Amino acid sequence: MNGSLQSDSAANSERRATTYRLFAQALDLSVEDRAPFLATQCENDRALYAEVEALLAIASQGGMETGSLVGGSALAEESLAGRVFGRFRLREPLGEGGMGVVYLAERIDGVQQLVAVKLVSTVLAVTAQQRFEREVQILARLEHPSVARLIDAGVESGRAWVAIEYVRGSRIDDYCADRKLALPAIVKLLVQLSAAVSAAHAMLVVHSDVKPANVLVTGEGLPKLIDFGIATALRETNDERAPTLDAGRLFSPNYSAPEQVTGNPVTVATDVFGLGALAYRLLTDVPIYRDAKTAVAYLMAVTSQDVERPSRAANAGKRDLAWRKALCGDLDSILGKALERDPSRRYASVADFQADLQRYLDGRPVLARAPALSYRTAKFLRRHALIVGLTGLLAAGLVAGGVAVWLQSRATALARDMAARRGEFLEEVLKSANPRDGKREITVAEVLDSAAQDLHKKLGAEPLVEASMLGVIADTDTELGRYPEALAARGRELALLRDFSASDEQIAESLSALGDLLWRAGRYPEAQSTLSTAIASLRRLQGKQDLIVEDLGTLGGVYSNTNREKDAEAAFAEAIALDTRRTGVPQHQLAVLLANQGRYEESAALAREALDLQRAYFPADSPTLLTTEGSYAMTLSNLHRPGEADPLFRELVAASTRIRGPDHPDTLVAEVQLGDNLSDLGRYTEAAATIRAAAEGLDSVVGATHRYALSAWGSYAMAACHTDQAAAGLTAAEHVFEIRAKLLPATDWHIASARGELGLCLASLRRYGEAEPQLLQAAAELEAARGPGFFHTQKVYASLRDLYIASARPADAARYAAKIQP
Repeated sequence: MNGSLQSDSAANSERRATTYRLFAQALDLSVEDRAPFLATQCENDRALYAEVEALLAIASQGGMETGSLVGGSALAEESLAGRVFGRFRLREPLGEGGMGVVYLAERIDGVQQLVAVKLVSTVLAVTAQQRFEREVQILARLEHPSVARLIDAGVESGRAWVAIEYVRGSRIDDYCADRKLALPAIVKLLVQLSAAVSAAHAMLVVHSDVKPANVLVTGEGLPKLIDFGIATALRETNDERAPTLDAGRLFSPNYSAPEQVTGNPVTVATDVFGLGALAYRLLTDVPIYRDAKTAVAYLMAVTSQDVERPSRAANAGKRDLAWRKALCGDLDSILGKALERDPSRRYASVADFQADLQRYLDGRPVLARAPALSYRTAKFLRRHALIVGLTGLLAAGLVAGGVAVWLQSRATALARDMAARRGEFLEEVLKSANPRDGKREITVAEVLDSAAQDLHKKLGAEPLVEASMLGVIADTDTELGRYPEALAARGRELALLRDFSASDEQIAESLSALGDLLWRAGRYPEAQSTLSTAIASLRRLQGKQDLIVEDLGTLGGVYSNTNREKDAEAAFAEAIALDTRRTGVPQHQLAVLLANQGRYEESAALAREALDLQRAYFPADSPTLLTTEGSYAMTLSNLHRPGEADPLFRELVAASTRIRGPDHPDTLVAEVQLGDNLSDLGRYTEAAATIRAAAEGLDSVVGATHRYALSAWGSYAMAACHTDQAAAGLTAAEHVFEIRAKLLPATDWHIASARGELGLCLASLRRYGEAEPQLLQAAAELEAARGPGFFHTQKVYASLRDLYIASARPADAARYAAKIQP
């Protein structure tokens, strides 16, 4: 049977090659000579004749759409600058797209706003009206930080127009080239972009034209997906399609998937291919078929040839040896899977593609590669408890996840059946890892990975049961600090819930869990969008006030980490007002925000209140209680009471190690906090050793570019530079500054903080001429961003005071000493 399938596939491939060969040859003939040529070449194959004739019809058709196929240009139009459409006056053309021309426009109703106004071409106004209306409907439904949002739309003097957010930015390929982005930074951009495409898919929308021209990157480094002019609603892909190409199809060489040029349905897999082609171009600096110089050559290549391995193609793109080596292995596999010509062999969703890219960034196993033992062993740098620990974690997940929540809308018989199937699957997972069967020691992480991979095969016929187990796996991975794996499982769970008509309550709760996970992973724009959607859904439901409180607290955390303190304070205040259980959690969250603003006395009072409430509400050693105890200890440290804070930090580290494990991110962060407090006590050597061990652990667990790891290395630099390890401290400070400067907006206070750490280390090495400008700039930036009372600002003041004392400049030293708060 398998041999027959392979034979059919080969025959289809040969058939496509013949079609495009005849098409290319016919294009070189005059119109009059084409029919006799085809009659001779096709003989009695009427279907082949019809396919080639359809391609020729497209090539001969005028207008904007066919221009993208055969290399022609759209019909020129007179300038419309100065014309008014709705509330907008056109200023200057920005470019031309698949539906028409795009202008920069200004609002004329008293609101200062610039937008991009897209006008349907006069050539296509009649035939494209329905497509225009569909585009408006699609854009109105999309809400994501990396998608240019719809502002307005209408018809003016018989001409359709749509106003979209004006994105100030560069094409993604120009942005990467101009800034000479490192390979990991490019992959991070692709992760962000994939999240936007995945959000569109969640709204049943396929973009179907992902390419550099449709992705702009802002000055802050945020990619924005534009031009949904040819997007297709997923629900339309079930329509009957003609076996040949539509005359109205748009087609972008080097980025269009095979199904787009063969008349097959466009699905989410089409955007997987488009993203893969874009990633290939950015990472190798060459297109996927670099020898296909014409659109026709691309048609033939994409339907009959596999893509060359990126690591090999990068040689033609003049990438250096280190870059090509970085592409070998995981990235070769990821892009190869995304660019499979057969849609069924690609990633099942863009979310899966995104998750694999994130796994690559985090140094974890990617699903595109075969899970060989040696590969997985090399990737896992830490180990968890033995499989006996999995029993407790999964059992807790089943209870905490609330079996009843999943089954409230189901009959009792169905509830029993779903619970039984979950139990059977869990038993099967545990048996598969029984060490008495002669297998090696198995970790919780490995069993979770195996369970996630086997889930669809074993429970695919029962999608809601599968979704339920994915939720359990996601919860367990989250508690283990395995955020990329948890995100992959949570994304699959949410997709199943939506695809199989789960209740609004189930979807809202899954969104809440996803938003919390995105926040933990430091993916703030996605977290904000997801949490806002979840909160809006929960407000429409009854009895969800407690979950709204939790989501408001998480959303406040997102705001506070994206320099939106007022929004954060409002979210926390609303959470406190709604928290009828009096858990103390919102009070703790607001206390942290106030501490970050330098409002230490207010913070201490709230932290004390939160601690009292939580000790009455939560059991001893609750992870939530541990977090608040750590924050209260930090408040004492900020109030210059490190002696009182020291025993609290030590208790926190011991309890977190016992409950969460020594390699959990929260345990490692607690060790960093302990080290910071040791620095405040002047015990720098002990502090440096404590923090360095935690920083190395965080590099392994959450990745070297995660905010936790960077913060830890910054703390190590501050401690080490007060000891004989100042050279190592300077290296760490330079590392943190370099990464933050690449990954964060230029105005982000974390960059200024890293600059201050760099200045302190330079001063400790008596390199005062280099240290002074760094510290002065850090002080100015921190004052502007966070205020003079902020603890990082205060540390920079202290560093400047010490520098001027050492440089025998007493007046300058006194000036900065006066800024230091008691």
